[in-house]
Amino acid sequence: MPIHRVVADSRVAEDRGKVAIQRGPIVYCVEGIDNDGHVLDRAMPAGAPLAHHLDRDLLGGIEVITGGGLIAVPYYAWNNRGRGEMTVWIAQ
Repeated sequence: MPIHRVVADSRVAEDRGKVAIQRGPIVYCVEGIDNDGHVLDRAMPAGAPLAHHLDRDLLGGIEVITGGGLIAVPYYAWNNRGRGEMTVWIAQ
């Protein structure tokens, strides 16, 4: 399944200029635990290539997406490894 960047609706001021990552029906999020502790101030360049792979060691085996210096996990799998920042909408 291809990876898509979903552009936020510009009418939502908080998300304006941001994108979410989706692969098939699954929406992904970025968590601090995978991204040096902080994700709320991070950005992913619009042209950054995105790739996916199965991480067998993560939560019993889940597909993760990497790109633009970020690691994203399926939204359904977040908050299983301790407290920390998380976001679905990522600045470009």
